Amino acid sequence: MIRKGTGEQDFKKIVELWFEIGWLKSKGLEDNSGLKDMLKSSDCWVYEENGKIEATAFGIPGEINYLNEKLSFHGLSGVVVSPVARKEGLASRLVTQSITESYHQGTAVSGLLMFEQGYYNYLGYGTGSYDHVFTFDPSYLNVDLNPDRPSRISKDDWKEVHRALLNRKPYHGAVSLLPARISKDKLAWSDQAYGLGYYNEDGELTHFLWLDRDKGSSHGPLRVEFMAFENHKQFLELLAVLKNLSDQIYAVRMKEPADIQLQDYIKYPRKQNKRSDSKFGYNSRVFADWQIRILNLEKAIGASRFTGSPLKFNLELYDPLERYLEGSDWQGLSGNYQLELGEQSLIKDVRNSELPTLRADINSFSRLWLGVLKPSVLALNQELSAPKELLDDLDRKFVTIPKPSMEWEF
Repeated sequence: MIRKGTGEQDFKKIVELWFEIGWLKSKGLEDNSGLKDMLKSSDCWVYEENGKIEATAFGIPGEINYLNEKLSFHGLSGVVVSPVARKEGLASRLVTQSITESYHQGTAVSGLLMFEQGYYNYLGYGTGSYDHVFTFDPSYLNVDLNPDRPSRISKDDWKEVHRALLNRKPYHGAVSLLPARISKDKLAWSDQAYGLGYYNEDGELTHFLWLDRDKGSSHGPLRVEFMAFENHKQFLELLAVLKNLSDQIYAVRMKEPADIQLQDYIKYPRKQNKRSDSKFGYNSRVFADWQIRILNLEKAIGASRFTGSPLKFNLELYDPLERYLEGSDWQGLSGNYQLELGEQSLIKDVRNSELPTLRADINSFSRLWLGVLKPSVLALNQELSAPKELLDDLDRKFVTIPKPSMEWEF
């Protein structure tokens, strides 16, 4: 039976499931308070059979920054199926319920961190932009600041951490999950993680690093699990904090923040690269591990702003989610539309035979809309198709969209 999760009553059963598949270290309820916080902060769907929960899916409310406009966001997380119920379509059924519920709530966009590319494509999700992860010797940081002593941040400071995350410098595509207890859950997963950061005169946490490392690795690599800052000066101060740790820490691993080329702040990166075979050696990894899909076309297109003459065209859209929506009062976003992209963009549920037509699935159209890849590049993989003149016009419009970065793992 598929039903909504009921918080306290289902918590023990969900802990047992997540422990069984290896996501938790303990079955003790008191050891998994973070999961309880996640459950309280989410719309949870479960599949129950013979008194046991065999599958879960969580939908977390949030916002996504699109060209400095905040759109409502559905963060899909906690998609788990027990070993005895695999390959029965439970995950897709629960995810479909979560997406449909979020659509009816008026949410504009859904997103997730994928376990592998391919599965969520069947549900209409398209892959996001690359993230760059660097490992470097902090003594080589090219920062000449002498930072003030940072404050120690603990798991008890989750409210301040959450506030700082919501107030961080906004970048295109950045996601913020709204329930504060999600940040409490985020801090709870490691016993030895800690934070270093700074407060303003009003006692508000403005910028910080949340740090962790493997047990027994006193010299690193030290992982920057996440960070927040409001401006470039604060970012440099955080780099200076990392540099001050270099007498003990031989390597730091961190994700490159949006709109920053981290190599600019590292001395002799090519020389360091010569010893990249060591766990302390310099290296960089590039990978796209997040996906998005539009849920509300009117809200998504309405947030698009383009200079120059408006561009009008038809959109023939296919939503693969429709195959899972039999009997539902919502049948996905498949349909024929007319779009106008300009200073005030809009979409109509109608077709104009005199206009050129863009054919796409919701996966590729979501990537186009967010600015992940140029329309003409998406067309190379046959993810969408259109007359060359229309593709050229779309390229000229979407070249103004910055590279998106989700910047929040959930």
